[in-house]
Amino acid sequence: MLILVVNPGSTSTRVALYEDGSCRDTSRLEHDSATLDKPLFPDQYDLRRDGVLAYLRNQKVDPRELAAVAARGGRLKPVSSGVYRVNEQMVRDAREGLQGQHPANTAVVLAAEIERTYGVPAYSVDPISVDELDDVARITGLKGIEHASLSHALSMRAVARRAARELGFEYRNTRLIVAHLGGGGSISAHLGGRMVDLYNSDQEGPFAVERAGGLPSLKLLEYLKDRGLSFAQGIRTLAHEGGLYSYFGVRNMQAIEDLASKETGGRAVLDAYVYQIAKGVASFLPIFSGKVDAVVFTGGVTCSTSIQKALEERLSFVGKILWYPGEFEMDALADGVRAALLGQEQVRDY
Repeated sequence: MLILVVNPGSTSTRVALYEDGSCRDTSRLEHDSATLDKPLFPDQYDLRRDGVLAYLRNQKVDPRELAAVAARGGRLKPVSSGVYRVNEQMVRDAREGLQGQHPANTAVVLAAEIERTYGVPAYSVDPISVDELDDVARITGLKGIEHASLSHALSMRAVARRAARELGFEYRNTRLIVAHLGGGGSISAHLGGRMVDLYNSDQEGPFAVERAGGLPSLKLLEYLKDRGLSFAQGIRTLAHEGGLYSYFGVRNMQAIEDLASKETGGRAVLDAYVYQIAKGVASFLPIFSGKVDAVVFTGGVTCSTSIQKALEERLSFVGKILWYPGEFEMDALADGVRAALLGQEQVRDY
């Protein structure tokens, strides 16, 4: 059972081949600035697709040999967690950017093209738009605006299940706060097998490496007005040029830590980054009446031992803290689709 996994990100497209549950090969297809400055559709899509097909050729894999394609789902319509068969509606929503454009939108379109061309079934697992929020978590302080459920759902649910196994519980019976820390960031509350509340640094909560997170609303309006930024320019500033990048001019965490140790005020910015994450995690404690089984961290930033130490100092009062450095999205995509092919996981209609 050979599964192609496709996971496009902001600067690269990760691809892998999983055979009978094990990773046979994985690769990161880097994209240059000229590519990344192009529109997602059709320009970036064509280049990313060609890169994935070239990867298969280099691996001497005929696409017809694949059992399935596992595609990371992007900003689609709100859905429950689970495995979904890619269909035409999903492709339309991805192309249109139903809840905004994201590189992951290209994955389901590519998977659908491979299915049409080679007859290989296409699936997606726990897309960015997984929405299982409690109703009370949607309400904001302004009628007509609701909190959206857009997050690193694939990553957070994958490590939540790992943490539950490590704790000796079933996932649905575990009370967890899970944070994904990377170029972006998400923090989520897991109760009854659902993500009942969350922050995503695209729009709210702690700032991330390149995301601004929640900002004082009146000062944000003044900032955008004073600089004459369009809506699209404002989104780029907040989602790709904010966060630690706005202070240090780099997105690599090791480089940021090096600069923070040398630049005046740099240490304070990094301390604020940790402080906001800890505050975001602690803000979910009332959901569990203050009692959680564990706080779980994952994502590329958590490979930093100094960030781990700083967060543990801030959050020692919450109890158990579990670390899963790096990312597990590729495994989660492959495992979900394999379980669906074996009849162990229900395939949902989009």
